[in-house]
Amino acid sequence: MYFDSHVHSAASPDSEANPLEVIAKLKSKGLGTVFTEHVDYITPIEGRDISAKDAPISKWGVDFICDFDIYPSTYRHLRSDTVLLGLEIGLTAAYLPLNSKLAGDDYDFILGSIHYVDGIDLYHDAKNLDAETFFSRFLTYSLEMVKLCGFFDSFAHIDYIVRHNEHIDRIFSYYSFVREFDALLKALVDRDLAMELNSARLDSDRAVKQLLPIYKRFRELGGKYVTIGSDAHTLPGLGRNFAKALEITGMVGLTPVYFKGRKRIVCCG
Repeated sequence: MYFDSHVHSAASPDSEANPLEVIAKLKSKGLGTVFTEHVDYITPIEGRDISAKDAPISKWGVDFICDFDIYPSTYRHLRSDTVLLGLEIGLTAAYLPLNSKLAGDDYDFILGSIHYVDGIDLYHDAKNLDAETFFSRFLTYSLEMVKLCGFFDSFAHIDYIVRHNEHIDRIFSYYSFVREFDALLKALVDRDLAMELNSARLDSDRAVKQLLPIYKRFRELGGKYVTIGSDAHTLPGLGRNFAKALEITGMVGLTPVYFKGRKRIVCCG
């Protein structure tokens, strides 16, 4: 079975999707569900006891995190062979102990993502920065986080940076940043990590042309596995462009997988 391994629901601060409706929608598409609710700690670390066993995670509301009062506790009864529970954790050095501790809890899958670079929000704050300089830094920062954070299973949406930054989209190319891309991809290979193929933009020929060389190079360097995720926050986005994602993985020779109990499992159609 194939899984949409990047799904958000009402437990995340940027989604209102009912989890039961999410599961039903993906089932109608022949797909399993992996909830990956947000965890991005972004406020200053000073004054926090991040090692406290009873740290009030859900009460630090200025961070962009899921509602731990309801997730995963109220979702556990939904768990099955086709419904799995995970987290999308923003990779950061400042919160490494807390994120590592959280990833060690009872989850099936941990997706490691980059939403902030040196405190700069890729969604809101990168629009006026020099495209080449910042994109190069995005890749080197990603490399640093992959080497530092050993608690995740798959590296999320390498093209997230272009979604809201047209000036970076214009220069987003493996061939323009070969050294930086190769270093990042090699680090993923060395750590036997999967790489997410995020399907959100795969209805664009431009996006496919941008991504194909990256995943082809990942395979050439020894990468084997991809997770496929829609990154959906609403019902219409669930499982979007999934067939295209499978076509791409076949073209470059990568194997789609999902994770259950933090164990990698090869998908089968």
